Amino acid sequence: MTPSGGAPPTACFFGTYDRGHSANRLLHLALVRAGWRVDECHEPLWEETRSKDRRYFGVASLTALATRYARATRRLSRRWRARGGPAPLVVVGFGGQLDVLVARVVCRPRVGLVFAPLVTLGETLVEDRGVFPAGGVRSRALAALDRATLRAADLVLADTAAHAEYLVGLGAARERIAVFYLGVEPEFLPGRAPAPVARRVLFYGRHLPLHGVETIVGAAARLRGRADFVLIGAGPERARVEAIARAADVPIAWRDDVPLAALPGELGAAAVVLGVFDAGRKASMVVPNKVWQAAAVGRPLVTRDAPALREVLRPGEHCVACPPADPEALAAAIATLLDDAALAERLGRAARAHVLARFGPEPQAERLATVLAERFAVALPASPAARAADA
Repeated sequence: MTPSGGAPPTACFFGTYDRGHSANRLLHLALVRAGWRVDECHEPLWEETRSKDRRYFGVASLTALATRYARATRRLSRRWRARGGPAPLVVVGFGGQLDVLVARVVCRPRVGLVFAPLVTLGETLVEDRGVFPAGGVRSRALAALDRATLRAADLVLADTAAHAEYLVGLGAARERIAVFYLGVEPEFLPGRAPAPVARRVLFYGRHLPLHGVETIVGAAARLRGRADFVLIGAGPERARVEAIARAADVPIAWRDDVPLAALPGELGAAAVVLGVFDAGRKASMVVPNKVWQAAAVGRPLVTRDAPALREVLRPGEHCVACPPADPEALAAAIATLLDDAALAERLGRAARAHVLARFGPEPQAERLATVLAERFAVALPASPAARAADA
């Protein structure tokens, strides 16, 4: 497909996806940089509740959500029918498992249907958080729903090759999957502050099981007096692990969420930044935002070793990797970086140079443009590199 008159092709983000989630923001930015005109057909729903604990997935809550989702679907259908212009590429992002099924029926005509789920419902609600027991009726229903969503799309974007293999195992067609790494958010591109606070060890996140915050507490207990741990964020695991730390008298500064705009400064002030440490399968298949962000800001990173991590960073060259769920190994890794400032600085600088060169905005746009051109035969008016050269 070649746009007439050299006009850019159109992509439409469709559904109740989480508009503010970094995965959706990065995909939106990459599409724009790749030469697409991007609009939205969006109804907020899932993003209205940031921390989704077990009560969120209870019968009463899900019944209310189902009613709200049905209303949102009707509004989305009306908005789709009212839009004009040429047929777009329809894109469904993170949080859009139900949306992709609706889009397959409602969004016609279209160039194609792209689904970028980031994670499946089963790996999050069954394998990671344990909201529903494995092997039960609800977990089997989630697996069936995941398979349906993956098969509904013409193209599924997986965030790592390890995750792509997992999706194939669920029943996704291999030829319909492409790997598109999350990469670097623009807020983290500027250089960091030149003077980190000595001994400051930083973790931030939603305190999900995959983060392995209990392992961080165990490492903090082993480094009493040698490191100052700061843990930022709220989420389903925080109350439990905070109670563990309090009972063991582990000195940790617990702080609530900070705005995205403040995170680069928090990272720049850290002597060491922590990634994720859970031993579960999900943690082995993803490269969390905090890993990309620490690397982009140029701070030394410690995180669990995993196949997905090694797709984007080389342990010993760009970061320090340790075994999952191992507080003693994590404590040793942190101590090494705190005791060797030259090593910490070298790792941080190498990580920043690497992720900007391979996963910065322009390389990501080029990659996405290539994937979409190969899948949907869309010829853009000019390549991202050519447009940047002409600017």
